Amino acid sequence: MANYRRNTAIVFFSILTVFLFLSIRQYPFAEKTTPLPAPAYQQKIYFAQASQEVTVHFISGRGKGSTLLVFGGIHGDEAAAYLAAERFTRLKIRAGNLIVVPRLNAVAIANRKRQGLGGDMNRLFDLSEETSRCNPDAKVVDLAKSLIQRADYVINLHQAYDFYAPKWISRQRNPSRWGQSNVIDTPIYHLPNGEKLEPGRFAQKVCRRSNDRIKNRSYHFLVNNTETSGRKSRHVEQRGSLTYYALTKHHKIALAVEATKNCSLPEAVGFLTIAINAALGQAGIQPDAFPSEDFRMISREMEEKTQKSKLSEFKGTTLTRS
Repeated sequence: MANYRRNTAIVFFSILTVFLFLSIRQYPFAEKTTPLPAPAYQQKIYFAQASQEVTVHFISGRGKGSTLLVFGGIHGDEAAAYLAAERFTRLKIRAGNLIVVPRLNAVAIANRKRQGLGGDMNRLFDLSEETSRCNPDAKVVDLAKSLIQRADYVINLHQAYDFYAPKWISRQRNPSRWGQSNVIDTPIYHLPNGEKLEPGRFAQKVCRRSNDRIKNRSYHFLVNNTETSGRKSRHVEQRGSLTYYALTKHHKIALAVEATKNCSLPEAVGFLTIAINAALGQAGIQPDAFPSEDFRMISREMEEKTQKSKLSEFKGTTLTRS
């Protein structure tokens, strides 16, 4: 009887030991109980209560990765740019970082004009210190410059009429047009240390990712190389642009994404959303979910936002009796 009990106890403890060993291997408690850091979100307002107020959204992912900086609204008559940028201000990111400036040029947006107080803001990034002192937009440009230093990739959103094409096709599609293009200042930029940046390769890959999501080939993006620093460049004015500054002064891969105005506003917002999503993917930044690229959903979002804005204005109005 004693031997039976002893043998039973040995078998029991042997089974228990095997069970515990397998459980530990299958469920490593150290890994399961270590929480991932939560995504960090911060909003900063610069030049508060002024006509040039700028809101910047900083989103840090749970894991390390590249930082993408997105500017919208540098030109006030390109509504799709700032409306698209605003769709990314509350993105949740697993890995990487995102900085979003939806409305860089508040005065131009309020007036629905290309220029702000100091002229075309996208031509002010090469001003001398002396000239900057006299320009009312210089402080906003300086803010943009400081943000560029914090990024690995920079995108400046725009909207233009017609469609870019490398060769003449028609009045609407030719090298003088800008719509549906990823604009770069040069395909390859050689750094002082002998290394090189390749904005052209990045822009091409963003185009491919974007075009895979655009069914209508008429709206596919193309890379528009302005050869800004070249002697025979047709676009020497771009030497004062945000992207040229980012590339040449801080050695960042930078491109301007131009949606066409030859479509509805929700469609243009959709095209820019597709391009930003593509840039995030190419930069290795991983959101929990990408903003919708469906034109109908974007249209509904815009309608709801308009209704909320009108309701807010109505509630803020003081009614008086005669």
